[in-house]
Amino acid sequence: MDERVTTRAEFDEVVRRLATALGEVVWAQVVEQGKTAAADGWLRAQGGAMLRGMLGAAWTARSERLGVSGRCACGGVVGFRQHQHWAVHTILPGRDVGVEVQYGQCERCHRGRVPVLAEMRVDEKGFTEGLQELALLAGVMEPYQASHEELLGRFAGVSVSAEKIERLVAQEGQRAEQMLQAPPSREPGAPRAAARGPCYVGIDGGMIFVEGRWQEVKLGCIYQARDRVEVSGGRSELIARQVVAVRGEPAALGARLWPRAKAAGIDEREEVVVLGDGAPWIWNLAAEHFPRRVEILDWYHAKEHVSATARILYGEETERTAQWRTEQLDRLWDDRVEEVIATLRFLGAHQRSAVKRKAVEDLQRYLTTNQNRMRYRTFRNAGYQIGSGAAESAIGHVVQQRMKRSGMRWEPAGADAMLALRSVYRSIGAWDTFWRARAA
Repeated sequence: MDERVTTRAEFDEVVRRLATALGEVVWAQVVEQGKTAAADGWLRAQGGAMLRGMLGAAWTARSERLGVSGRCACGGVVGFRQHQHWAVHTILPGRDVGVEVQYGQCERCHRGRVPVLAEMRVDEKGFTEGLQELALLAGVMEPYQASHEELLGRFAGVSVSAEKIERLVAQEGQRAEQMLQAPPSREPGAPRAAARGPCYVGIDGGMIFVEGRWQEVKLGCIYQARDRVEVSGGRSELIARQVVAVRGEPAALGARLWPRAKAAGIDEREEVVVLGDGAPWIWNLAAEHFPRRVEILDWYHAKEHVSATARILYGEETERTAQWRTEQLDRLWDDRVEEVIATLRFLGAHQRSAVKRKAVEDLQRYLTTNQNRMRYRTFRNAGYQIGSGAAESAIGHVVQQRMKRSGMRWEPAGADAMLALRSVYRSIGAWDTFWRARAA
């Protein structure tokens, strides 16, 4: 935008001129010359140029209307100094919008001020909020180079460097951390939706490569029974959930778990079903944060432990392996965990192989420790879910899809920022809340 627009008539003239020029070229290219195959892609670029010209004219007019005046933070008077040309980076194809702005300066401290840019909330490099969010989302979804080349360059038609995307992730990751640890706000007097059925907290872990070694990510997935709905083919999906993932000790997850539980609509009065794989830290964390809870050892992890022991005892994919596995799982399914423990005690006493004896003793210890968490018939009769598939799925969505790709390495600060942003991104509805708060 090279001309200074100050009135509506001047703006209308710019728009007419841009639209007429574009219309003439489209007619010549498509109708007269028959260049139809790539018309939509070509028009996207040319239409973007027209829209950028229109927006530049509007921003220029807005700058003229705002002017430059007022007091500086130091107490000095700010006055007009000159007009400047700015290239504002936007989400429009082609990205850059030329704007003629009024530039002012404080008479005392000589600090510069451009009121229209402050009102637009562009960052120090001239990126609009829309482009900042788009670039941040791209970096949260895909590796930085792919975000730069494919998601933004090829699909959106804008250029944002991989370095800029990485800086946005580092910057906004800190804001996401604050959001995850802050109690959610609710309008005074706003009604709280009544819980229908129990509330669930699935806790699980995964691994990422940080600072030259594998480190565990601890994750909590929080939802209410009403949030799981049936879809086609007998499958079910969560229509609402809160997810939080952190690197470090269980306390780091605990600091974020209760605020996210409140964001999911859970309060201290409600019963919470905690699903885990049997790791002691999960139950300790649950005891600390959820006084009214039911602890359930995830059924699929129980199956995996029994199946692994069956293979060690009787070999891979043998008839005896399948038979023994089925017998023990039937007992567990029917609340007869004590019978499985007794069977293991007998088997352990009659194993000559040290490997087999250890496998039996390990499973016996695992079942004994989690005995009261394996009343699967009782849990089913009470209407409880007994599988932590939501948490395992969240590990895949939050961690694996973005942070555990081939050859991927992380530094601690980058890993923590990405985990916080991925947690917000994969918590249904949380991203919009996060960005609105950030804009405010």
